[in-house]
Amino acid sequence: MKRILVLIIFCLTTQFSQGQKLTELYKKVNSSVVIIKTISKSSAGSGDKVKVKSEGGQGSGVLISEEGLIWTASHVVHTAEKIAVKFTDGEVYEAEVLSSDQLADVALIKIIGNFDVGDRHVAEIGDSDKVEIGSDVFLIGAPLGIEQTVSKGIISGRMTSEGMGGHFLPVEYLQTDASINPGNSGGPFFSMKGEVIGIASFILSESGGFEGIGFGATSNVAKKLLMETNNVWSGMEFVYLNSTLSEIFNLPQSGGFLVVSVSSKGSGAEAGLQGGYINAVIEGTSILLGGDVILEVAGIKMTNPAAALEAREKMAQLPVGETFFIKYFRAGETKLKIITIK
Repeated sequence: MKRILVLIIFCLTTQFSQGQKLTELYKKVNSSVVIIKTISKSSAGSGDKVKVKSEGGQGSGVLISEEGLIWTASHVVHTAEKIAVKFTDGEVYEAEVLSSDQLADVALIKIIGNFDVGDRHVAEIGDSDKVEIGSDVFLIGAPLGIEQTVSKGIISGRMTSEGMGGHFLPVEYLQTDASINPGNSGGPFFSMKGEVIGIASFILSESGGFEGIGFGATSNVAKKLLMETNNVWSGMEFVYLNSTLSEIFNLPQSGGFLVVSVSSKGSGAEAGLQGGYINAVIEGTSILLGGDVILEVAGIKMTNPAAALEAREKMAQLPVGETFFIKYFRAGETKLKIITIK
C-alpha cells in the first residue's frame, strides 16, 4: 500500500514539475513569438490580365535577433505585398522579406526602420541534430487567429520529405503530435531548454483537420538556408509540370515550373515574369493558368522537381555582379532574360 502511495505521489510530483517548467519556459520565450499578417495580390482568374484581387493571410514567426530578424514559414510571406508583425506587447511593425526558400518552407523577414528590442526575448537557436525522438516539445502560435496559444507534445519522428511521397524535395523535418492548425504556420518548435529547434510548416491529414501528424523544418535547415546561403527571394508561387502536363502545355521540353503568381517586390517581378490569370481545374486541383513556364535557370533545365534545388545552389555561389539567364515559355514562344546578381 505504501509503495502504491509513494508511486502516486511521485507521478503527481513529476507532472507538477513538468507543468511548472513549461509555465516558466512560456513566460521566458513568449515575447519572441510574433503574429504575422500579410496582404497578397493575385489575378481574379477571370481571364482578364489586369483585374486582380487582394487576399489577407496570417501566420506566426519568431524573433531571432535584436536587429529585428524573424524566422517564419515561406508560405506565410512568399508572395506578400505587405507584411505586418505584431508582438505580445501590442506593438505592430512593417516588415520585408529578405530570404525565402519555398522548397523547404522557411523564410527570413526583417522589421523595416528603427527597431528597439526592449524587453522582448530574442529566441536562441538550438541544434536540431541533437534532438532525440521522444523529446518533449512545445509550440507557440496563433491557430485560427487565437494569439499566443501553446500546444505541447513530443518529437514523434525525424524524416526527409523523400519519405512523404514525390511532392517534396529532400529537406529534413521534425514530426510532432503537438497540435498545428492554420495560423500556427511559421511558429517555433521550442525544446524544453527554450531553444528553437524547428519552424511549423504543414500537417498530414485525411479529414483536413489536425490528426496528430505535424511537421516543421529543422532549425539547422533554416539556419543553413536563411543565414548561411545567399538565397534570393523570388516572390513567385509555382507548380511543377511533369512530362505529361508538358505535352498538354506544348512545352519544348519534358518539364517546367508554371508561374502561378508573382509578388511585385520579389526578384521574379524584377525579371519580368508573369503569373496566371485564368482559373482552371486539373485532376481535381484548382490552378491559375496563363502564366510563364520556367524552362531553364542558370543553364540547368527544369525537367524534374530537383532541378530547382540544383539551380538555387548554383545561383547561391555566384558573386555579386555575375549574370545568369532564365529561359521561359510565354504564349507559345521561348524567351530569354538575363539576370544580374545584386
